Amino acid sequence: MGHGEPAPSPGDVDSRRHATVPGVGPNRGDPGMTPRASFWFQCAGAVLVRPRLWFTAARLVLRAIPRDWWRRPPHLPVPDRDYVRFRLETAYGSETEPVVADVVRYLEWCRTAA
Repeated sequence: MGHGEPAPSPGDVDSRRHATVPGVGPNRGDPGMTPRASFWFQCAGAVLVRPRLWFTAARLVLRAIPRDWWRRPPHLPVPDRDYVRFRLETAYGSETEPVVADVVRYLEWCRTAA
């Protein structure tokens, strides 16, 4: 870091100090922060058999899609990976895998709270 370069912010993913702190940064080794595609398919299946949750799930998915999604790779209307990682870590911590039943329970709560 030279005199003209700004210091990295604490949340800067590209900061070199993440390489020296285990478990920090985008390449974490914890599987709970990067669920496999099968988890998302299981969630979709759990919602498909519960028609009362369809609208709630669709609303929440649409709200999680970033604005101008077509301008950034992967050019698909999917939630930002960092946002999903943050939400899963705040819900489960850094060592636990997400649970489909918890997603259904959360959707039920959202449906009754609306």
